[in-house]
Amino acid sequence: MVPQSQAQVQQLFRSGIDAIASVTDQFTDDDWARPACGSWTARQTATHVLGVVDWYHEWLDRAIAGDPTRPFPEAEVDEHADDDVQRLADVSGPDAIARFQARAYDYLQRTTAHWDITYAYPFGVVTTGLHCGVAATEWHLHAWDLAKARSHDYAPADPASLLIAAGSCVATARGGIRGTVIKRLLPFAAKRTPWKTLLEQSGRPERDT
Repeated sequence: MVPQSQAQVQQLFRSGIDAIASVTDQFTDDDWARPACGSWTARQTATHVLGVVDWYHEWLDRAIAGDPTRPFPEAEVDEHADDDVQRLADVSGPDAIARFQARAYDYLQRTTAHWDITYAYPFGVVTTGLHCGVAATEWHLHAWDLAKARSHDYAPADPASLLIAAGSCVATARGGIRGTVIKRLLPFAAKRTPWKTLLEQSGRPERDT
């Protein structure tokens, strides 16, 4: 498997930010109130991505400080996500997206100077660059969630690269035999149905609208 360049992964991240903004650009008040991601409405999903990019800034701060410990256990991810949605309950959908865009672009800029440093997140210890691949996938998946609120579909322009970027991070975080198996399977999965694979691996049906 050919390693992806920093520019390639950063572009996947950037296109994910843009996708979320584009999908929600014409949302009405009714759209923001519709179901989008699990039990969350579109507005709550927007506040979720704002909360997540705040996590990323905090985790990068920890990485720069040389802290190799996970910020919280993997089992607590959903709890922390719910806490953020409640904390940001007074933020409107459009405001959440605007703040998300600004914070996400700022984060992307910050990763440039710290691409190869040790970076711990709830699922393991990787590098800033590897985690950026998972982060890019987060944005594209939530663009799909938000499109669903209007009964629309969304798919990234380059799902194969997205699958490889996310899978490379997961493989490194898991390590051992499991990580090796993931790395070996990635090129084959990327050639078949990469977007469907990402949706399924994230617990989303390919279509449920």
